[in-house]
Amino acid sequence: MKLVITTPQDSSTIDEVDIVTLPGIEGAFTVLRNHAPLISAINKGDIRYNEQKIPIEKGVVEVKDDTITVITDH
Repeated sequence: MKLVITTPQDSSTIDEVDIVTLPGIEGAFTVLRNHAPLISAINKGDIRYNEQKIPIEKGVVEVKDDTITVITDH
């Protein structure tokens, strides 16, 4: 899978992620390969992938065709 994180200042792409956990509005949720398409709001927290973590502010996430796109303020 591919993880794309976009802010007003920058955009970064992390290729080859196996599992991504996101801070959902009603609790954390995990995305695996071949996940159904999804659009969801996310809270302030950490995006966790491949034993890494990135702190984010609230935003939205789209999951489609093994690409996870996060749009956030910071």
